[in-house]
Amino acid sequence: MYLYFLFAEIIQPINCILISEDTPSISIVLSERRSNSLKGKLLILNNEKGNFYTHKPTNQRPASWSFEKGNFVFKGEAILLKDGKVWNRYQNSIKSHEVNRVLFSGLSTKLAKVTNESELLKGTSGFFKIGNECYGGRTKKV
Repeated sequence: MYLYFLFAEIIQPINCILISEDTPSISIVLSERRSNSLKGKLLILNNEKGNFYTHKPTNQRPASWSFEKGNFVFKGEAILLKDGKVWNRYQNSIKSHEVNRVLFSGLSTKLAKVTNESELLKGTSGFFKIGNECYGGRTKKV
């Protein structure tokens, strides 16, 4: 019983959808909130390409992403923006829940090591629109 509560505390559901601005058929659906990340799937339409994680920034590292498919694991920095302004944890003009775009630095280049799908590579090379339900990775209170 104790393990169930511990598990429920660490993994919580979320429905955060990120859509490629260049190729709207490419999306990242983040569905699990973990202690230091959000976990989901990278998709072309409904075709799953692998597990995708976003990691919140810490004092030692910026916001980041990771992708897993089989034995391949790729990582990089996530650059968060509100409209055209870059967000970082040390400024106070943009709140974390206000970010509405993200660039996953190096994602397309690293995916090119395991795929030659031009649609996927194009869609992951640019910005993603952050859905309204993401709210900076927190539960949106209604």
